[in-house]
Amino acid sequence: MERQKINLKKLIIFALAIFYLVGIFIHLFFRSSEFLKILTPLFLMLTSAAVFFEDRPSKKFLIWFLVGYFFTLFIEIVGVKTGLIFGPYKYGENLGIKFYGVPLVIGLNWVVLIIAAIGFVENIKTSNYLKSFFVGLIMLLYDLILEIEAPELNYWFFERGEVPIQNFISWFIISFALSYFYFHFQIKRSLVIARFNLLFQFIFFLVLLFF
Repeated sequence: MERQKINLKKLIIFALAIFYLVGIFIHLFFRSSEFLKILTPLFLMLTSAAVFFEDRPSKKFLIWFLVGYFFTLFIEIVGVKTGLIFGPYKYGENLGIKFYGVPLVIGLNWVVLIIAAIGFVENIKTSNYLKSFFVGLIMLLYDLILEIEAPELNYWFFERGEVPIQNFISWFIISFALSYFYFHFQIKRSLVIARFNLLFQFIFFLVLLFF
């Protein structure tokens, strides 16, 4: 049974690699295609499902996941409406259905990315505060790359095309807070697929950045 689980994870990771390669090809050669409005949110939901169901969700994980989703969705709504959290920005059309100006998949992507970052640091023998700090740094590095490509991909746009420093500070604080509670409640689960998903996303945006 354990071997079957390992083989299934390998198959899912391989499938994710193929999906990201296809995504790179489509974005490089068909970036203006209307198909991306359907493909992007669908792909985010599929990859999120792969991460969520990698391991049997415990009660603590499920609570953390749902709280994280609705918290980040709320933060994004406040951010879009006021410009006080991330700076003045608005979402484009390639991330799917919106609720008060915020795509519903955004909260999902927040939580899935943080889970993946947690997977890279959870086994470090140090305090929960320091591990959460490392998660914040990983998310900050990810956002530094993402912000360059986001307008090009019709994800979101900041006023005057400038990303304010408060955006990066907010990314760090939100990531730190959610990961700290993950560690505090001692949630344990396999995060192999989650780590590969984040790694593939890094590669995806780096390729688009340079080509």
